[in-house]
Amino acid sequence: MKVQSFMGKVSSTGLKQMDNQINEWLERSQVKPVQIKQSFGTDIHHEGRVSEPIVIITVWYEEE
Repeated sequence: MKVQSFMGKVSSTGLKQMDNQINEWLERSQVKPVQIKQSFGTDIHHEGRVSEPIVIITVWYEEE
């Protein structure tokens, strides 16, 4: 089993971009997802002065 991780901003635009990225990856790679997990956190930007919420999606999969 292998894993692929995706990270995106917690916003309508960020989630749509991550959806597109995941869908394109699934179509391109032709894998069988086994388990999908999500977690939330923050990412620090601009020399540590600003942090923004992020979502991380991990797709555990088997190659077909």
